[in-house]
Amino acid sequence: MNAVLAYIRNMAPYMAYAVPVIWIVRLIAVRRLRKSHRSTTVCHEAGLWCFLLFMAGLASITVIPRSADGGLTGFVGLKGFSRVNLIPFRIIVDSWIALSDGNWIYPMINIAGNIVMFMPAGFFAALLWKGESLKKAAFAGFFFSLTVEICQLPQARGTDIDDLWLNTLGAVLGYGVFWLMKRYRPLWIPGFRVREAAGQQVEGETK
Repeated sequence: MNAVLAYIRNMAPYMAYAVPVIWIVRLIAVRRLRKSHRSTTVCHEAGLWCFLLFMAGLASITVIPRSADGGLTGFVGLKGFSRVNLIPFRIIVDSWIALSDGNWIYPMINIAGNIVMFMPAGFFAALLWKGESLKKAAFAGFFFSLTVEICQLPQARGTDIDDLWLNTLGAVLGYGVFWLMKRYRPLWIPGFRVREAAGQQVEGETK
């Protein structure tokens, strides 16, 4: 639990920094929607804010360079590349060894954490924009995870091929949550999407 709280504490300041940026961007976007005879909804904005704030927090613990003591630092190319694991499913073996030693924090952070932290990407992308599909969720999760791993290469972080499939699985499970919502609460979904002036949903994404 302490490890989870530590991640939340690290994410919180960057989520706060993102608030004014998101606010300005959304004001501009809403004006553009009105000019094109479309309108947003309270639910769409609330969902979008949750999604963007979470992504800002996620970036703070995956992409933004950090020193060993948690402070900001530049890229560490002069110190060599980060640890790179290209052996698939090695994390399963490492987690089993850790559990055998009574260390449950390692699998919780490295397996469950990598899955859970990408679930919002699959869920919100499907909820907020039309044209959702399992294939798109999986591709988005994989592409974003690959981007993160590439950005981590010149940093003092671990770059792991297992993160790719764990993050992709997280995005797929996030889409699964949306699928359940679509199946059992289909009337909720239109309220989370941009509408035409007449109240009908719009094909495509928010501009």
